[in-house]
Amino acid sequence: MGFPKLLSPNKIESLEPMGTNYANQDGSVSQRLIDYHVAKAKGGFGFVIIEATAVDPCGKTIANQLGLWSNEHIAGVKKIVDECHKYGSKVSVQLCHAGRETNALITDIHLVSSSATPSPKCLEIPSELTTEEVYGIIQKFVDAARRCWDASVDAVEVHAAYGYLIDQFLSSRMNKRVDEFGGNLENRMRFLLLIIQGIRQQVDNAYPIIVRISDEEGSSGGFSITEISTIVRHLEDAGVNAILVSTRPGYLAYLAEKIKKSVKIPVIIKFLLLPLADTLNLISQRIFGRLARRIWSN
Repeated sequence: MGFPKLLSPNKIESLEPMGTNYANQDGSVSQRLIDYHVAKAKGGFGFVIIEATAVDPCGKTIANQLGLWSNEHIAGVKKIVDECHKYGSKVSVQLCHAGRETNALITDIHLVSSSATPSPKCLEIPSELTTEEVYGIIQKFVDAARRCWDASVDAVEVHAAYGYLIDQFLSSRMNKRVDEFGGNLENRMRFLLLIIQGIRQQVDNAYPIIVRISDEEGSSGGFSITEISTIVRHLEDAGVNAILVSTRPGYLAYLAEKIKKSVKIPVIIKFLLLPLADTLNLISQRIFGRLARRIWSN
């Protein structure tokens, strides 16, 4: 029995970006990191996603995490991009800030978050960001995206999933603020929307912006698929070109289909080992391939 859709052009060859810990301690690119990503381009991947890249030293998740919090980081990232381009690969960078999902042993700085509630995993109690500090971190995301543009990166991905800082604002379970960034959904998604609006103002209108978002929190007080659908509609209006849904176990991949019904822009999920029938169903819903065809058509 053949399955031609599994090998159709409705897909993009890419690897899930993993934190390598291969950067230098100051966040700059090392030769080992260059070699790692270029090897993927040499191997035939059409889309190389540079791993989670910190927009601020206090948002690092690992000690030797790649950074884009300084203009001094641009040249190193451009080396990766230029080398990957030689093999025909497009390159994106995933921008993130861990917020409370790290520890001071990694950052050498006290943790920050939307509210002073600890992560169940990391336990350290973070400081609640002041309103002024929130706007400062928004600008750090915007500046990092501009550095991607300056380094000839082909697309930028904003990491708003996995309980990282943006997620800590989106979630009513984690966000207990009483200013314009807390309370109802409109306020909780303001942080993310201002980041996207700021990035769009700094780059060309055709420059692809992807947002990675969690499907559901699956716990009392967390956001629901209805709220996620509202968020992605606002992201589309703000100029986002694609939504990447971070699912938990594969049986929740159906939630990506519900999100796709809320927007016209492409939706992609982190590929999990799903039963064949589920995989074919997702492809038939065009959850996968439209990212490549809509953004990087030849």
